[in-house]
Amino acid sequence: MFAKLVRLVAVVGIASVVLTACTPPMPPEVKAALLEQTYTCISGNANIQSTEIMADAIPSLQGAMSGNCPTMTLTRVEAGTAADIAVGSYAPAASDCKVTSSVPYALDGAVVAATLSQAAGLALSPATVAGIFDGSISTWDDAAITKDNAGIAVGAGPIQVSPATDKLALASFAGWYKKLTGKVFNASLLKAKSQLTVADLGTLADGSIALLPYSIFSVYSVSAMTIPLPAAILSDPKGNPTGVLPDLAGIQSAGTQLEFTKTGTNVSVKLNYDLKPTAPQGSDIAPAPYQAIYPVALSLCGKPSKTVRAVSRYLLRQDAQGVLTALVPLPESLRAESLDVVSVGLPNPKVTAPAN
Repeated sequence: MFAKLVRLVAVVGIASVVLTACTPPMPPEVKAALLEQTYTCISGNANIQSTEIMADAIPSLQGAMSGNCPTMTLTRVEAGTAADIAVGSYAPAASDCKVTSSVPYALDGAVVAATLSQAAGLALSPATVAGIFDGSISTWDDAAITKDNAGIAVGAGPIQVSPATDKLALASFAGWYKKLTGKVFNASLLKAKSQLTVADLGTLADGSIALLPYSIFSVYSVSAMTIPLPAAILSDPKGNPTGVLPDLAGIQSAGTQLEFTKTGTNVSVKLNYDLKPTAPQGSDIAPAPYQAIYPVALSLCGKPSKTVRAVSRYLLRQDAQGVLTALVPLPESLRAESLDVVSVGLPNPKVTAPAN
């Protein structure tokens, strides 16, 4: 799970000395570290609309928040009901939420997942993935698949391509593929839609393969008869012959390669494939980044009240992000920027001067 990040103690200590009423605004990373030490509680309720991937997390978030802020509540509402907050990879319907502010909330990604009951693992090169999804590689004992897996046959018989995929997952994998190969990802066997659901997959029979959002893969795997294998992508066979897995560490590492553009109401991001990833707290080495990623947004609707902003601030806390199971929490630096935007108009955390 998402380990709670070490607070910026040294930075906060310095800030407590140098920040005064005459100094520039508190840096977002300092503010984020200070906010972890307390809660902002403002009485009232906020209606939140989300896709199914957040459905299991919201009751836990509601319970934890009420334990710390008893008079501040969060209620999940279905599409077609006016919302104060919307969480999802796609913009909400304008009739449900007139978006006035939007920031990254979490990360999602594209997973190549296969149901191979006799295999212990699966690795695929970008070229092999493309061949499977354009139909030129049609059996599990194809020489290209065996070569990708160090000469081990991962299966036999026909590959059953599940056509259902998500537009953002497909776009994120296609972007990574083009960066790696210089070619267009022609996945002619796939049919993309917005807001793919678990129900769209049906039952993936043994020998199936699909391109899924990490979030849908995570939810589907909980109840699948045959748990699908996430394929390690051989993005750099010479430097990393085992491939890069679409797991929490790999996706969050790629998240540190996101460059952001910030205004008073929005934070937008773009992946810089060539940016050196940042190592997590307590480590000197960054995990290999899994670069088929995209952000999940938290949107504020209409004219957000202070309660709505306080609930949004809570949702971006480290401990609240740790509740997420189907999504990947934001890297710390990006979380700080999102916090800064949703917190407009709320009290700043207090900086206490050190004792003499």
